[in-house]
Amino acid sequence: MHQLSQQAFAARPAPYDDELDRTAVPLERRLVATDGGTIVGKLVIWELGQWFGGRRVPMGGISGVAVAPAYRGRRVASSLLDDALTAMRERGEVLSTLYPMNHTLYRRHGWEVAGAYPEHDIDLRALTDLPKPTRQVTVRESVEADLPALRALNDEVSREVPGNVSYGPEFAARRLLGHPGAQEGYVAEVDGVLTGALTLGHGDGHDERELYTLSVRNLFAADLDSELALLRVVAAHYPVARTARLVTSVSSALPLLLGERDLRPAGAGWCWMARLVDAPGAIRARGFAPEVDVEIHLDLIDPTAPWNAGPHVLRVKDGEGQLEPGGRGDVLIDIGRLTSLYTGWADPRRLAHAGLIGGAEESDLAALDRTFGGRTPWARDFF
Repeated sequence: MHQLSQQAFAARPAPYDDELDRTAVPLERRLVATDGGTIVGKLVIWELGQWFGGRRVPMGGISGVAVAPAYRGRRVASSLLDDALTAMRERGEVLSTLYPMNHTLYRRHGWEVAGAYPEHDIDLRALTDLPKPTRQVTVRESVEADLPALRALNDEVSREVPGNVSYGPEFAARRLLGHPGAQEGYVAEVDGVLTGALTLGHGDGHDERELYTLSVRNLFAADLDSELALLRVVAAHYPVARTARLVTSVSSALPLLLGERDLRPAGAGWCWMARLVDAPGAIRARGFAPEVDVEIHLDLIDPTAPWNAGPHVLRVKDGEGQLEPGGRGDVLIDIGRLTSLYTGWADPRRLAHAGLIGGAEESDLAALDRTFGGRTPWARDFF
């Protein structure tokens, strides 16, 4: 599996680390396609959640989908994705999210663009001019014993941010802690209480003046002082490193504290795609604004997961949602477009204008907008 991943994704292949690999994700969360005794395709399903409407929706994170070159175009990836949907449904993972290398493949199986991955490049010199914290914040290297508190803090600060990820145990260890030779890990504390986390990776420098660049793989904090203290750790790498890349919303505090050219969109073009694995279960799991009171008759198209297909009635009231079989099937929509509405990414009127929703009256579109509209979904985690 490692060799196949290296062949598919690595410019400079890395040696296999058995201990790191076996502690990364359980074997029962990996699928392989074989020809005889040879592995010709594979993928991983991370145990994760995503926040929507202030609730954690159980999510399977699809990652590392790779097919041997000689077997591409022979439905190997399609078979893996079909089996992954069944596995996620059986585990109660009602939603699935992935970062696409091939939009066409995933769209064909029901995933659709559903949120942003807003990468930015930072001039590290600008970070050295950020204001100091107004109270005492202690920063130290993270240790394994911090993991439960880090997971709880991540959920606390992410709860109201649509699309942000809630970690399962294996993914949390990889993303939130330092690992020698792979990434640096730090935590912030105030009066002995953990208040923030930072992980950093190193990359190749852009020129002879820069020995390496930084990649801020995770940065979150309960308050501005803790965030500033962690950003000072990033800034401390200047001038050996001169630039850093991080993922942050344009509505976060950092753009308000820097000059207009100090924080620049990276332009890598990444987004994430999602799909409802179990549409009724996903609607039940999500939170909704308490003032929303709607009933919408949908006709769902989902040839890959037929358990979702057919006429359904969507009812939302008092912050709770239900999607039940039956009804008139007034609004024709496929599972991918419904997912894009579910996360808050898509505008129902634009989908209808593009011919991607059929049969919807203006009252239906207005109801869908009231139900799912809100803050733009984004995630800081790449998997």
